[in-house]
Amino acid sequence: MNKSRSAMLIRIGLIGSLVIVASVANARNEERARADYTNYCASCHGVDGTGNGPMASELKAAPTNLTTITKENNGHFPYLKLRRVIDGSLSTGSIRGHGSAEMPVWGDIFRRQGSDISKWNDAQARIMNILDYLASIQQ
Repeated sequence: MNKSRSAMLIRIGLIGSLVIVASVANARNEERARADYTNYCASCHGVDGTGNGPMASELKAAPTNLTTITKENNGHFPYLKLRRVIDGSLSTGSIRGHGSAEMPVWGDIFRRQGSDISKWNDAQARIMNILDYLASIQQ
């Protein structure tokens, strides 16, 4: 086998390995995103995100149907706005529940759970995982 063919086969093998590693990492991120949503959001917003969680009937205001966010925003999923809603940095005047006694400000909670070195980064990563999951369940 000539050197050029050997080099090409090595490159193909390396690219294939990278694709497999990226696929595994993506699957783990999706699993973590789903788990974070289930742990922190589903009790009110429901496992399916439609606002029918087991705690929904106990709340003063009905939880938002999270599966229609893109539809309600002219086909755009508003990552930045929703990140600010979840982490508590957006004024909550028009957003029922978030930042009130009914809806914890998850950014504060996630920052307390993060590692000593990077609590803020850990919190933001967890919020982005949840947002990625929400984007994936849009109707």
